[in-house]
Amino acid sequence: MKKIGAVPWKSIGSFFAIASAAGLVVTSTWLSAEFIVDPRSVAWMNRYLPNNAKIPLSTWDDPKTLKEIQADLRKSGLYAADPIRVETAQKGKPTQTDLLIAIFQPGKEGGDDRLTELRAYRLVKNPTARKQEALQFVNHIEVREMREDFVTEPLVRSRAMNPSSDREVPFTKVERFEDRAPRNGIWLNLNGNLQQGDHRIAYGQVVYYSPVTTAMSVMLSWTSPDGEMPSWQAVPKGRPAEFLVNQTVGLEPDFQVYQLRSVKRKNIPFQLQPILLSKAAINRGAFTDALFLARSGLWSTALEYLQTVKRQAGSDWTPMAQAQMDLIARHAKITKTQAEQPWASTSQQVLANLLDGRWARAAQTVEKTTFDHPEVIDVVRYDPGRIQRRINAALQFNPDRSDVQMWAALRMATQYTKPQAIAWLKSQPLDSNTRRTQTLKMLDQLDSMTSSSATPTEEQVKISQNKKN
Repeated sequence: MKKIGAVPWKSIGSFFAIASAAGLVVTSTWLSAEFIVDPRSVAWMNRYLPNNAKIPLSTWDDPKTLKEIQADLRKSGLYAADPIRVETAQKGKPTQTDLLIAIFQPGKEGGDDRLTELRAYRLVKNPTARKQEALQFVNHIEVREMREDFVTEPLVRSRAMNPSSDREVPFTKVERFEDRAPRNGIWLNLNGNLQQGDHRIAYGQVVYYSPVTTAMSVMLSWTSPDGEMPSWQAVPKGRPAEFLVNQTVGLEPDFQVYQLRSVKRKNIPFQLQPILLSKAAINRGAFTDALFLARSGLWSTALEYLQTVKRQAGSDWTPMAQAQMDLIARHAKITKTQAEQPWASTSQQVLANLLDGRWARAAQTVEKTTFDHPEVIDVVRYDPGRIQRRINAALQFNPDRSDVQMWAALRMATQYTKPQAIAWLKSQPLDSNTRRTQTLKMLDQLDSMTSSSATPTEEQVKISQNKKN
């Protein structure tokens, strides 16, 4: 007879047996799923399995110490740079440690060492019986070197140098972006330098690595004629992270700004998208006019337009409108500073004023001196298009401006003939007899300095009547 209050040991034993079996089933199912998705993720089990049951891994996937990795590279004539250590906190778990290792090929005949590959490894504990910890390979990218014609493009565009070849130039350094970089992963700067005459050009690629998914990808290629490294910028709260590349050549500012924007993509769901000035962020005519002026190089004038538009727009003003305005303000700050600083050369002072759209002030500078006139004329004669582009835009918005007409006539006379420049000038609206007289006087002094007497054809300098994109 069963005693009242007796413990049903058989029932309890059966319960634990069933629970243990269920746990084993769940664990086995999880391990099977992990093995199917990524055999490397359960490689740690090999130390507990007999030799005939070990999980097969290739030599590439087998966890190795850093010294073993370095030894393998040396056998292939390569070497590893100092690893970039990535620590990732995990809720309720030990800190995850990844190492990003740049692989280089030594330079030949005194040439630069060349980056060939970027690898990502994960630190794993007790991977085998003889290793307390080692590095598990998780991802890599093969580095595609940059073409020289891409690197020199800003200088070629500004006519500071002739077109270059399409030969490949190497990346010689890998650095981690620290200051202001987004915290959603690791951002790396693969970079190098190219000496072209007086220019030491910096160039590179931005690479992103996700410690969560181990995804790795090139996000952006960049070049900077002044040799300046790109950087992440401080932005107002709620605005996408912004990345700045300085492509300035001489006195002509050129900044490229990219925003980190979400996209529908699996492993890396965002990309760096440029802030463009080709389309107005808000539908207002004055905003469109301001962008046209900015694209023409009249940054300060464009900024004044946008400041007025912003006051009038009120709640219609958008974050993208502000981003476009900030980009224009960045350029305007440079041209304004250059125009207001003293220059030892009259021609440089005139050029700085013209690039900021200070037509009258540039004319006043010329009025104060006569012996520098040939030097000033050379500024407009050999202009690669910077001044002409600004002249066209300024006269489109106000054809009556005689201070702009003055520079248009001087430019035309140096490119073609003085009579044709005078004829064009006299056909233009007049807002100042004094300025017209001064312009005609300067044209009279050009006889010994006119660069060409060719009859202009369809390529003759024209003041645009339609907005150009």
